[in-house]
Amino acid sequence: MPKASATVTQLVNQIWHLPDRAHWMDPLPSFHRRAIIIAVAVVLLAFLWPGPSPEQPQRSVTTGNQLESSVPMQAELSGQQPEVEQPAPPAASPDSQGRWHAYQIASGQTLAQLFRDNNLPVNDVFAMAQVEGNDKPLSTLRTGQAVRIRQSDEGTVTGLTVETDNGQVLFTRQPDGSFIRAR
Repeated sequence: MPKASATVTQLVNQIWHLPDRAHWMDPLPSFHRRAIIIAVAVVLLAFLWPGPSPEQPQRSVTTGNQLESSVPMQAELSGQQPEVEQPAPPAASPDSQGRWHAYQIASGQTLAQLFRDNNLPVNDVFAMAQVEGNDKPLSTLRTGQAVRIRQSDEGTVTGLTVETDNGQVLFTRQPDGSFIRAR
C-alpha cells in the first residue's frame, strides 16, 4: 500500500512540474503556466462534455432535393380574427397517399413553427415555399386559418392544403422529393 501511495505522489508531482519544462512559455512564471494549462483543459472539457439528450428523437426524412441553407419563412398577418384559445385537435382522415391531419394557425405562428411543434421536417416547408407562386399562400397565413397536412405511414409529409380567399391551394410531394403546387 505505501508503494502505491508513493507512486501516486510521484505522478502528481510530475504533472505539477510539467509546465516548468514547457520552454515556449519561458517568459511566464510557473503559476501563470499552470493557470493557462488548467484554463485550456477546462475549455476542452466544456466543448467535449455531452449535451442533454433530446426528449423525443427528431424524425428526419432524407430527400434528393433538400435545401442546405434557407431563410426561415415568416407569415404575414393580414386581418385580425378573434384569437383562438386552443388549436383544434388534429383530425386524421385516410387517403391513398397517407392520412390528412387538420391544424389551425395560432396567433403569431408561422408554418415552419407549426411543423416544428408537430415534429415534422421543416425543410419540407422551405421546399413548398419555392413553388408557392405569386399569391404567397404559405407566407400570408392568418390566425385561425385552416391547414391540412397529409402524412404517409412512415411519417413523410406527402401533401399540404391551405384555405385561402381564392379557394384551396394544394402542394403535393413528387417522387424525387420536391413539391409542386397543384391548385
